[in-house]
Amino acid sequence: MHVVARLSIAVLLATSATVGVATLSSAAPSREEVEQAEARLDSLNQELSLMVEQYNQAQLRLQEVQARLADVRAEAQTAQATADRATTRLNSSAARAYQGVGSQIALLFDSASMADFSDRLEFIGSMAQADSDLALEAELARQDARWTAAELAATAEERQGIVDDLAAKQDQIEERVAEARDLFETLDRQYHDALEAQAAAEAAAAGSGGVGTSPIPPPPAPNANVAAVLQAAYSVIGTPYQYGGTSPETGFDCSGFTMWAWAHAGVYLPHSSASQYASLPHVAQSDLQAGDLLFFYSPISHVGMYVGGGQMIHSPTTGSVVSVVSVYWDSFVGAARPG
Repeated sequence: MHVVARLSIAVLLATSATVGVATLSSAAPSREEVEQAEARLDSLNQELSLMVEQYNQAQLRLQEVQARLADVRAEAQTAQATADRATTRLNSSAARAYQGVGSQIALLFDSASMADFSDRLEFIGSMAQADSDLALEAELARQDARWTAAELAATAEERQGIVDDLAAKQDQIEERVAEARDLFETLDRQYHDALEAQAAAEAAAAGSGGVGTSPIPPPPAPNANVAAVLQAAYSVIGTPYQYGGTSPETGFDCSGFTMWAWAHAGVYLPHSSASQYASLPHVAQSDLQAGDLLFFYSPISHVGMYVGGGQMIHSPTTGSVVSVVSVYWDSFVGAARPG
């Protein structure tokens, strides 16, 4: 479950039990309704994680196809130019051959001997073979041009399909985002006072180790590179979640956050949690150290950064912010170490 559901709903349930329904508005939902909302919000968050992962994967495919499209377009232009040159040479040769038919016949009958006649016939035959070879070359060049043109059209069609797929996924994500936000904001309004009281109590009990508005110092790092990564990650605590986001200015999604943080150590990561897991060396849970990336759900659709002590920093989901939380061990599927 993501941080919005984990923190907000947990607080709602706790306040229902400790504060008591009598102290809340008569319009407040029952405990059963809150639990149903918790389940729905958790389901929405997992759907969103998977959709955002698919969106990021499609963006990576689009980059690959656009690079291939440029290569194929250049190949198609080269192939067409080659075919045009071959056709021009063939046409010129055909014109010369047509104009020279009479002279070739005269050349044969002007032979001084049978041997001379044979030599001249062989020469004319070699010219005919050269024309035949030129015709074959021209046809092969035209065929190559047709093939590359077809490949270009197919690649362009593939690119358009990905663009359309991205637009559809974006619409689906926006719908789920709106649904999750409406659900959360409705509950949040109904329990606003109780939430504040419970959050204050939890902050007092947790001290500086809890997630709050006060700056949290980064934990010790195993080396200077990881120290730079953690310093960057902790500097953007409180930055809102934004699917597709990769900077403090735009907000972050989960893989955009880890990609941005590790860039401070000169390490490039793809903008996809599944691709990050696939491209990095894996580490065992027992060997985790600060800065390692933690991956969740099957298929993988969420990533956070381990900071030690069973905690991680991540950009969770819609309506939440970059924060430090306990690791989702119940959804953990693996870890990897950049650098």
